[in-house]
Amino acid sequence: MKTLAQSLLAALLLSTATLASAATTHPTATANPTVTTNSYKAAIFPSAIPSKLNVYVERTPGQPMTISFKSSDGVVLGKQSVGKKQGNFHFQFDLSDLKDGAYTVEIASGSDVSTHPITLTTPAVTLVTRTIALN
Repeated sequence: MKTLAQSLLAALLLSTATLASAATTHPTATANPTVTTNSYKAAIFPSAIPSKLNVYVERTPGQPMTISFKSSDGVVLGKQSVGKKQGNFHFQFDLSDLKDGAYTVEIASGSDVSTHPITLTTPAVTLVTRTIALN
């Protein structure tokens, strides 16, 4: 459990440092990307690869689980199903074809359901101007 938290923190710090490209859309997760319920512990955060969203889930096998990526109006844009025999897992949602806006990641396992707001933004392109002076 301690190593999962440390690796999540390291991945979050690395992904924050590498999301400096101005030409791609970047997912922004909530301030606290980790949630704990009775049946699972999940962390959602941007990947080091622009336009990817990491989902890590630590759980004890027993119930099937569904992770859905939804638009702001509730339309399911992506879905990952996990069998009841599978334990801990990791996967990525590809967000490269989505427009800027608000989205939601919903994790459901039995009666435990958690939602995580995600905002996609494209940073404004700033032009660098340089002046050269000769004496």
